[in-house]
Amino acid sequence: MSAALKKFAEATNNELFDADYKDGEWMVDAVETHETLEQFAESAKAWVEASKPKHGEVGGFKFIAWASCQAVKGKARRTMSVIDLGDVRYAIEADLSVF
Repeated sequence: MSAALKKFAEATNNELFDADYKDGEWMVDAVETHETLEQFAESAKAWVEASKPKHGEVGGFKFIAWASCQAVKGKARRTMSVIDLGDVRYAIEADLSVF
């Protein structure tokens, strides 16, 4: 587990990722991605539905968040954020703008 992921866990009070649980475990749906925040913002323009993106920083890491989005017609609407941990990004089912 990277030091960045541990720092992110501390910044979010282990509510989204717990570094101590099972040697590191996401508490929300999470997918590792190599797309940049800018690429996600551009892709969101083609989604079926997306709330206004919120940009911010948590624990020193930049993120982009949508309170509600639907990438593909027929799929459920969900909350999503993408956090940039430096060498990798995670798309997670949570709104990081509340931290």
